[in-house]
Amino acid sequence: MENAGKHASTRSVCALLLLSAGALTLAMGPAPRSAAQDTAQASAAASAQTQPSQAGASAALNASASSGLPAGTVVHAELTSSVDAKKAKPGDTVSARATEAVKIAGRVVVPKGTRLVGHVERASARAKGDAESALAIVFDRAYLKHGEELALNMSIQAMAAPRTPLSGADMDMEASGAASGAVTQSSMGSPRGALGGVASAAGAAAGGVASTAGSAAGAAQETLDTAARSTVGAATSSGAAGGLNAAGELTSSSRGVFGLSGLSLSSAASGSAGAGVITSAGKNIHLDSGTRLLLASQTNAAAGSN
Repeated sequence: MENAGKHASTRSVCALLLLSAGALTLAMGPAPRSAAQDTAQASAAASAQTQPSQAGASAALNASASSGLPAGTVVHAELTSSVDAKKAKPGDTVSARATEAVKIAGRVVVPKGTRLVGHVERASARAKGDAESALAIVFDRAYLKHGEELALNMSIQAMAAPRTPLSGADMDMEASGAASGAVTQSSMGSPRGALGGVASAAGAAAGGVASTAGSAAGAAQETLDTAARSTVGAATSSGAAGGLNAAGELTSSSRGVFGLSGLSLSSAASGSAGAGVITSAGKNIHLDSGTRLLLASQTNAAAGSN
């Protein structure tokens, strides 16, 4: 009986301790959160807020890739192969490359150098009795990196003659300047003493030749650029607007033909929407590789793609 009483007393004490601990816990409230837990919760909340905006941006870019560039977007490009109205047929492929990157919402959607592919909509040679030669081209695809393809519906808004390359003499002059510069560096590293003094003098002379050659090459290029702009101005089609900027690119607001004598550019009255029609009343149309283009996106890219 005595042992039973001791056990009962022990159980009563344990129960009282448990009740006291529970009451103390309720009075103190939940355990305080650590700084690491607070940081983790804040990070999760920030991530949850960021993900919708990123998803929206990705959706916008994906929509752009599937439906083409927004209407009015312009792409600076140049032909990578020649096109001749006498030989071309409707449906023939026309290739070009982007010479400047195109950005939408601050992100590059068409990188510089992107391959652009289009097709001939109309081609007619100026035969005996014909009033003019005509050529219409529409660009409907851009091939991006990693095999991605962008649907386009772009017509030619403006065009200009190919860039004027440096002549052989100018290229030799640039090479001579580079070689002279190398001699200068080599001479400056010669041994000390009398031989070093001679080498230093020779290096200074070579440096002067390099500077003169470089200046002459730069002046030659500037002369070529000036001449090219003068030629463009002299051969501007009637009704053309804008022209070339200091970098030799067509301005984004340019319209018409620059530097290609006898050619005119107008919007198509029929056929595919927005197809630019190039015409010539005096000769058959021939566009050389390197011809500069300003392409403008039309309303519906899906309608312009094959």
